[in-house]
Amino acid sequence: MKNVKKSRGYYPLEQVPGLVNKIWNETRSYSGHNWGVPKSPASIATLNALIGQANATRLYAITNAATRNIQMRSVLSPALKSTDLNIRLKAMRWVIYDWGHVRGRRGSERDWPEQFGNYEANVIESFIEEHHRVRIASWSKALAFADSTKYAIYDARVAMSLNSILDKIGHDRKFYMPPPSSDDLGEVFTSVRKHVSTLYAVKKPAYMGYTEYMRLLNAFVSEKLAPNVLDAEMRLFANSDLHAGHYKTRHGI
Repeated sequence: MKNVKKSRGYYPLEQVPGLVNKIWNETRSYSGHNWGVPKSPASIATLNALIGQANATRLYAITNAATRNIQMRSVLSPALKSTDLNIRLKAMRWVIYDWGHVRGRRGSERDWPEQFGNYEANVIESFIEEHHRVRIASWSKALAFADSTKYAIYDARVAMSLNSILDKIGHDRKFYMPPPSSDDLGEVFTSVRKHVSTLYAVKKPAYMGYTEYMRLLNAFVSEKLAPNVLDAEMRLFANSDLHAGHYKTRHGI
């Protein structure tokens, strides 16, 4: 990501003295969170075809959910970077729909295997700038599974955690909260999203998005708070319900 100085009247989060540490101190361990795995015969058959049955069997045999979640990205990365664009697309769809349980709009992902090129930094940056918020929870999953050292998932849960933390520490800026892409987020998320929108809709500059998110996660790593961006992403995702509950209590919603 580009190293952006002050623009449009604001400093990026990582350039505000002490802010990165304040945000990190409000995160929580992801220990104990249960990252599930697809269990339908069709999903398992597709995974077998993508990574080989032996690899899939070893993956499903891992009992620690966090370890399995991390390993899943490693074993799927080669398929997502395959020179065969059909294999890439099949892997992307497995990550988005089978693993990620994304519902709703489908179809535009058919162009992503080609648009991602060979995952050159400038190509991916152009893709992110072009797509911005459109299907962010889907394409960020594909990127994060392809290379979890450079990219992280940006979805409703991550945004909910970050906005609750920023609210608690008194920072005015907020992240865009995409609509939930699966059915496992209920009334609490809806309440928080509506409240953030009501308070922030007329504020300038606009919501922060994926680029600002990755700068923040990389700042956690560069300041030796997190070992990698995946660790930071998992902490935010796993504790979204906790953060949302705190936000709801603070504002009486």
